[in-house]
Amino acid sequence: MRVIVNPKYKKLKSFINELPQKFDTSGESIYKGRNEIKVFDCDGVKLNVKSFKIPHLINKVAYAWLRGSKAKHSYEYAIKMISLGADTPEPVACVETLKMGLFNRSYYVSIHHDYNFTIRDLIGFEFPDKDNILRQFAEYTYYKLHKNGIHHLDYSRGNILIKRLDNEKYQFSVVDINRMRFEKMPYLKGLKNFAQIWASDEELEVVAREYASLNEKDEDEAVRLLIQFDKEHKEKINRKLAIKKKFKK
Repeated sequence: MRVIVNPKYKKLKSFINELPQKFDTSGESIYKGRNEIKVFDCDGVKLNVKSFKIPHLINKVAYAWLRGSKAKHSYEYAIKMISLGADTPEPVACVETLKMGLFNRSYYVSIHHDYNFTIRDLIGFEFPDKDNILRQFAEYTYYKLHKNGIHHLDYSRGNILIKRLDNEKYQFSVVDINRMRFEKMPYLKGLKNFAQIWASDEELEVVAREYASLNEKDEDEAVRLLIQFDKEHKEKINRKLAIKKKFKK
């Protein structure tokens, strides 16, 4: 077993070391799909633990000896993001287990982040203060992520957490951060990042106009470009799904 613990939370080390034995039988599951996320209360600290699925054989070798696992990347990227001024739940630890010299399971532990809703809850729906939220989302993305050279490669609806503040203000935080790049984010690359939220043309227009304004670019051109980026992204995903469906027959 390989364990990295944030020095700030070294008092939780015994709990973290026991995670591989305790995860399946304790904690409150809040998401279960390819991976599973559970919430634990440990000495008064509310923790969010993500258990990644056991990888296929090639990655069992790669994660064990050649490159970092998804849990390790999540931990390291969270530390870097926070140091750059971006918002993501505070990292506590990562745990990697090996079996017969091959990578087995891994866990990413962070402080549980309270939020009111995600971008998924408003895209495609009637939602109070929706346009204002989308404009602030574009602003957050520009100032907190793109200007700091943070490129979230899975910038999808469910990975953007939103908390209501006073005076029609909102706080944004991103999760599922094991796929990131820290690189310069020129205007077009930044605009294209929004195509992953799978929004309507009307919703994309709100985001595009705000992002263009912040970048001092032409707003109408930004709307046209983002709608085109969105169309290309949707076509790409639908092609992948069609191929998977074909091979399942």
